[in-house]
Amino acid sequence: MNKIRAAVVGAGIYGKHHMNAYRHNPDTVLVAICDTDTERCDDLAMAYGIQGYTRLDRLLQQEAIDIVSVATPDPYHTESILTALRHGQHVLAEKPLATSVRECELIVEMAQQRDLLVGVDFHKRWDPAVMRIKAELENPETGCILRGHISMDDVITVPTQWLNWAGASSPVWFLGSHCFDLVRHLSGQEVVSVYAVGQKRLMVECGLDTFDSVQSRLTMADGSSRGVENSWVLPEGFPKDNDGRIDI
Repeated sequence: MNKIRAAVVGAGIYGKHHMNAYRHNPDTVLVAICDTDTERCDDLAMAYGIQGYTRLDRLLQQEAIDIVSVATPDPYHTESILTALRHGQHVLAEKPLATSVRECELIVEMAQQRDLLVGVDFHKRWDPAVMRIKAELENPETGCILRGHISMDDVITVPTQWLNWAGASSPVWFLGSHCFDLVRHLSGQEVVSVYAVGQKRLMVECGLDTFDSVQSRLTMADGSSRGVENSWVLPEGFPKDNDGRIDI
């Protein structure tokens, strides 16, 4: 078959992961990269031997593309996804799909209207520990889940120094999206109710109007419950930048 022609929007850490995935998959070919940082875009385009653009609509007008990977910062997913869909392209987006329910609904509506696929890269499903847990839960002898807890937390330098857009996101969008996906993935159950509370103190003191931490309680369709906790205010001296835990 003809190779799938791909373009990547956003040339950060995960954008480069998408670029390398397309380059090393025998069924795909990386055609172009798009990033608003002209210097970074040009450097990567030269290094990979592809075309570089600073505007997605221009890329899609100039290049024959089959799928667009969107790996821009959280608050900018929607614009790029809708642009790709308007040009008739399938989309693979980094999590979260968007940072509001309404934006997610707009994306789903446009994709359905145009009969296009939109996928979200919930890559934690392929974490070896998660795969091991999934296999154990599928063993009939394991029994049913009564309750569980999952958390994912970052050190405070992530929102205050690594990301210049953290104030337009939250630990729920940035980290919790993985957790909620894993709750559904591991259990095979849908969520029927959610109760959540959050705190704003340290981020506000840093000039960012977003949550420090959010705690959620999920009730699943089978009556079991899950606790989900997410924060990005672990102290700088924490042994690692990201901490994730799953108990079932």
